[in-house]
Amino acid sequence: MKLSHVWPLFLLPLSGMALAAPDPLLRVVVASPALPANSNSNSCTVDGNGKVIVEHTVNLSTSGPSLKSREVRPATLSVAEIKSVIATAAQGTITGQATKGGYTHQYFAYQTQNSQTQKIFLLDKVGGGLVNDSLAVTPLTQFIDSVCGDLSFVPYQDSAKAKFSDVILDIAGVKTAIEVCGITNGGFGFPYSAGACDGTQTGDSNVYNALDYVAKKIAATPPHDARTASVTVLQSSPVSTTIAATAVTTNGLNGETYILQGTYYDSGFVIWNVDINSTCKVAGIC
Repeated sequence: MKLSHVWPLFLLPLSGMALAAPDPLLRVVVASPALPANSNSNSCTVDGNGKVIVEHTVNLSTSGPSLKSREVRPATLSVAEIKSVIATAAQGTITGQATKGGYTHQYFAYQTQNSQTQKIFLLDKVGGGLVNDSLAVTPLTQFIDSVCGDLSFVPYQDSAKAKFSDVILDIAGVKTAIEVCGITNGGFGFPYSAGACDGTQTGDSNVYNALDYVAKKIAATPPHDARTASVTVLQSSPVSTTIAATAVTTNGLNGETYILQGTYYDSGFVIWNVDINSTCKVAGIC
């Protein structure tokens, strides 16, 4: 077998009538980075008896309490059929390096031989990291999804994600003003020049007013309701501009950023892309 990672999991000795839990067959884990407040981990395991165990954990702070739930569904799955597909997945070549510190959506299979359980990496939907080239990866991950459902949803309110949506919403007016400015003037203009779409007082008044509105809204928001710390525009050329929104470092947010890169095209429209350096992507909240 071409396995790059093997974790021995030894059966615990029996104590009285207590039996060791059956080894897992399949597992999917969806997790945000461990350090920020409101980090979460959701998992679904298909065990050796064909039972499905779904678990959710939300860490309210980096050192504080956690909210947890656990659901166990009756054994209704064909273990023999699952094992036969896992045997195929175990023949795949696993390459790459495990991802660290970011949002993950990872799938694993398990195969027990000689009293040892081998953990077989299948897929990380987020991308990057390890890769298993077995043709069995796709049917296994699709099967896990069909059994477990959407684990990207946290049963408790995903407060960090919900709150950060307010940060994203705060740039909407600025984004629209820049689009109108660029389309009306055939481009964003030169930064700091008359009519430029850079949000300065010498530039387009609509963009300036949109930024001013957000600034006044931020200033007027009570501290316990605060979501957005700042929204800024940085225009680098007549065809390129950037809107950056930064969250507060309180109320379950950790100063995450949301950065939009705008490009003006001669045909008269603006295309926006979320910059890969936006830290909200690493935190899994945007």
